[in-house]
Amino acid sequence: MIIHVLLLSGFLLASIALVQAVSLRFALSESVLLAAWGFALGGIYLVSGEAWPQLAESVFTPALAPRLPPEAYLWIFLPLLLFQASLSVNVREMLGDAAPILLLAVVAVFVATAMVGGAIRLTGLGPLTDGLLLGAMIATTDPSAVLAVFRQVGAPERLVRLVEGESLLNDAAAIAIATVLIAAITGDTAAATGGAALRTLAVELLGGLAVGALAGRAVAYLLPALGGEGKAEISLSFALPYPLYLFADQTLHVSGVVAVVAAGLVISGLGRTRLSPANWQHLQLIWEQVAAMAGAAIFLLAAMQIPATLRDARWVDLAALAVVVVTALVARLVVTFGMLPLLSRLKLTEPVSAAYKLVIAWGGLRGAVTLVLALGLAHNEVLPETTRRFVAILATGFVLVSLIVNGSSLKLLIKRLKLDLLSPQEEALQQQAVQLSSIGVSEQVHEAARTFRIPASIADEACNTFRRSIDLSATAFDIESALSERERLAIGLATLATKERDLIPQYGSGIITIRNLDAMMRNTDAMIEAARESGRIGYQRAAAKILADTPGLRAARLLARWLHIHQPYADALADRFELLMCRRVVLHELLEFADTSLTPLLGERLATLLGTILKTRIEKAERGLDDVRQCFGGHGADVLERRMMLLYALREGRARVMAMYEDRSISKEIYDSIRRELDTAWKRAVPRAHPDLLLAGGAAEDAAARGAASGADASTGTDADAQAHGPAAPMPDGRDTAASRAATNTTDAAESAANDTQRDAAP
Repeated sequence: MIIHVLLLSGFLLASIALVQAVSLRFALSESVLLAAWGFALGGIYLVSGEAWPQLAESVFTPALAPRLPPEAYLWIFLPLLLFQASLSVNVREMLGDAAPILLLAVVAVFVATAMVGGAIRLTGLGPLTDGLLLGAMIATTDPSAVLAVFRQVGAPERLVRLVEGESLLNDAAAIAIATVLIAAITGDTAAATGGAALRTLAVELLGGLAVGALAGRAVAYLLPALGGEGKAEISLSFALPYPLYLFADQTLHVSGVVAVVAAGLVISGLGRTRLSPANWQHLQLIWEQVAAMAGAAIFLLAAMQIPATLRDARWVDLAALAVVVVTALVARLVVTFGMLPLLSRLKLTEPVSAAYKLVIAWGGLRGAVTLVLALGLAHNEVLPETTRRFVAILATGFVLVSLIVNGSSLKLLIKRLKLDLLSPQEEALQQQAVQLSSIGVSEQVHEAARTFRIPASIADEACNTFRRSIDLSATAFDIESALSERERLAIGLATLATKERDLIPQYGSGIITIRNLDAMMRNTDAMIEAARESGRIGYQRAAAKILADTPGLRAARLLARWLHIHQPYADALADRFELLMCRRVVLHELLEFADTSLTPLLGERLATLLGTILKTRIEKAERGLDDVRQCFGGHGADVLERRMMLLYALREGRARVMAMYEDRSISKEIYDSIRRELDTAWKRAVPRAHPDLLLAGGAAEDAAARGAASGADASTGTDADAQAHGPAAPMPDGRDTAASRAATNTTDAAESAANDTQRDAAP
């Protein structure tokens, strides 16, 4: 058995590599090629089994017919595919389209099931229950093929998000419906009623959602405790999908599919602030590679079973297949054109264009999941033989038609609908970007020509060829006349907010608390949406919300003032101080980004306006910092600044030592020794000072009173942006408090440990 699995694994990986290479070389759909190759292998197995049974048993059987139950394919591959798909999703962007995604993922499954079952019954091709079961099997969409086409033609981001979101959840709805229908066919009347169907679906979806969300939260909580070790973080992420899927499905009897998806979405939303940017990118890359191999393997394995499944097909099955194909397409058209508009009329989502609807309807390709569900059903001995044969043959044929007809024509449909074209605003930005790229490329090419002593005429020819290859217009281009100032401002603000979101995670790893990082990430997402919808006013309003007094801060202030319980208030002020410090330094980085990157792209006048907006935010952040310092009485701010600067110094020192090791400037032994000492100093520096030190000198009551009087004014309308690079505020001459002495001793001890280590390690 183990030998068969190992042989199968090697054969599958080699086949996948071959198919992917052919797909890239000839620009063909990878899913179609996998289906064709799997079909060919399955046919070879059938022919060899009949002509040369002994050869087939010893050579082909281990690779083409492993002794695994059909449901094992789902257990092995489905958790990986679902977890990676949900892990790569931007949860906050998807929430804006939650209503249409749920409609496509849940309601559309019911509609397809009912319409296919009704069509089979009305045409006399089979009983109603068999038709309904078939409808549930083919209602699950496989986005891999359609998303590959979207990437090739540059489909709009929202269209990709709708199709991707649908595929994450419709498997659970289809499996829940199939469970009820199987109970009806096998005579379990208690579980086969309409009420039972709704209860089963509710328990499957809500139970799986709750279990997955809790599991995702638990893993997100554990990730920071791994100390930034990338290999440990990846290992923990791989430890989650399989146990969660089996525990939810086999023990709790809720949807393992939804549980894995929910866990992946939670980790996707929280992981960027709990992992370093490099580790988060590495984790995503590893999961993408694993999921790509798993998806191709399950597709190939399922396709290899197609010849055996279709061997018993009859001509009447061809007529039934035509009915099913037409009915399934009509069902998707009913949902997209009949139900989606209702959501926009009810103000539940932004309108979906007719072109989007048509692509969603035509692009709902079926694939590996449908094949595996059909194979599992074909081997379910509880069901009648006629039902198993009917559903397996038609579901398999439907997948082939979907891939061959819909998959091959989807690219042409997108181009005919002009969904691959950029908007006028995007075209103007593209033109500007191409011009800037051409200038930079020309400078680099001529510099390289001088280095290699190549004539300038040849460099000019290469630059001209480059311009033609990217269709650079020969006419003069002025972006200020191509786009209105309002349009350019909205683009610039959304770009700044997106860049701000990318900069925030670099201040994690203990320098800024996770709750502050999460708050800032949520705020930047709100700024992005507000800038796109309302421009400058929306951007500024969203940016100001983060400094509004939280209920926790107000409650902590009351506790400190009336009950003399200072720790909650000190913690709340420390959080506020860190948040402001981080946001201020991010804003200064954004100023440089706007000057170097946005000025040539959007124009001098608009870049100046963006700089003014950023400087206004910096001024408000600085006023907020002054208010927090007053609440601390001056001492707590000094302690926190010293701690922040020490953590930043230790992190930079660790990065520089690692760079020296990677450059082979120091040996592995020296690197390990320095890293151990730096890690020890880091652990000593991470804990915050005691609240009595932060609010030292008996100033707690005064700080609470000042906060009650001025805290709300300091936060209202103020954006939280801060500077963690700047030096700590100098201590006034003659001030020698317990807070300053404790902070100084802590800082000196950690710095001394780091300096001693570096001195000992010096060659």
